[in-house]
Amino acid sequence: MNRTLVECARCMMEHAGLGKSYWGEAVMTAMFLRNRCPTRAIHQDKSPYQVWTMKKPILANLKVFGCHAYVQVPQDKRAKFDSKSSLCRFLGYAEHQKSYRFEEVSTGAIKISRDATFMEDKFDEGPRNYNDESSAVEFDDQDC
Repeated sequence: MNRTLVECARCMMEHAGLGKSYWGEAVMTAMFLRNRCPTRAIHQDKSPYQVWTMKKPILANLKVFGCHAYVQVPQDKRAKFDSKSSLCRFLGYAEHQKSYRFEEVSTGAIKISRDATFMEDKFDEGPRNYNDESSAVEFDDQDC
């Protein structure tokens, strides 16, 4: 299972043009996706998510990892003539709420939001490293 997640995460980072420092976000997103896919280990053509929650996963909310999105800035956090949205990078899904995780392109700040307009065909030009120093960890496939 670990190798499957690592391979999936590697492909997602490569496709999005993101550097290795995004591996944590990519693995979490790969796990989120894997848990929503049917598996032969469960002999009922159900996903692990469906067995665990007794609900079918909503696949319409799935987005392309690393794509650009405009995330709405709440009205109480902006002045009258400030922009109503900020350009962000989609990093995955929030753990305990029906929201998405984003990294603001200009500041590197992490945002959790449901209100976003996704541009699933827009990505960074080349490899980019995550701003969070705690995520800059060397990850070796042989550790899995």
